[in-house]
Amino acid sequence: MFRVHEADPVIHDPSETRASRRAARAAAVEAAANDAQARDAVPVPVVTTVATTAMALLVAVSGLSGQLVTSLALVFAGVVLAWGWPTLLESPSPRWSGVVVGIGGVAVPATAGLTPDAEQLRWLPVPIGITLILCFLQQLLRHDRTRLTEGLAGTIAGLAIATAGAPLAVVPVYPGGSAFLLAAMSAVVAGCLVEQLGRVGAVQRWVLAPVLLAGGLAAYAVALLADGTLTAVPAMLIGVLVAAISHALRRVMAVQPTAAAVPSALANGTASVLVVGVVVYLLTRVFVG
Repeated sequence: MFRVHEADPVIHDPSETRASRRAARAAAVEAAANDAQARDAVPVPVVTTVATTAMALLVAVSGLSGQLVTSLALVFAGVVLAWGWPTLLESPSPRWSGVVVGIGGVAVPATAGLTPDAEQLRWLPVPIGITLILCFLQQLLRHDRTRLTEGLAGTIAGLAIATAGAPLAVVPVYPGGSAFLLAAMSAVVAGCLVEQLGRVGAVQRWVLAPVLLAGGLAAYAVALLADGTLTAVPAMLIGVLVAAISHALRRVMAVQPTAAAVPSALANGTASVLVVGVVVYLLTRVFVG
């Protein structure tokens, strides 16, 4: 005969009611909202602002000297990005992730700068493809496979940002392209300086509007000095767009736990300059290309 064991009775906490469960859920939602507000209140580190300003000015000045010099400035930006990006994202394999991002950050803009014909970007798929293969190999050859997806995503994100900046190398080739590049970088600088207003009380949540305004006005000021090579409407459009994109990246990365570290702050500032490259290139092609 098999003995049937009765299931142990489930004892409910007599103090737990529907009202208490609803209160617990409401408290959890409120805690999550408070945590989100706390993250939103984190200001962009000053070092990031300095790095953004310095890198944008470097790219702007190099754009006055042509395609090759601009690509050299972007290669330097790629090295800075590779140095701090794994620290910013707390990569599980920071050394080799930085090496892969560095290879892409150097090879992609160098390819754009060394292609002199009318289709300057036609060889970019080659270094991009090679660095993507290296990215996957780096993860496959790791002895410790923990956080594999996170490490892969972080490295690919770094390569994507380095690739987005590469078209800036060929912007000076187009008629008035140097003025477009100068307007874009001026907007980035103006936006990153104005966003420091977020350190003042509750201004952080409203800082986007003055950042966009500053970006548009800075680009418009460049248009006034450009002797007709850049008109007001394209200048303000490019200024508002690049200021918004650059600001958004810095704000997103500013909440990272390591964002205040010097390598992370430099990488964040550099990335916020490189990430606008595709937009600047496309608008240049639309208006003058």
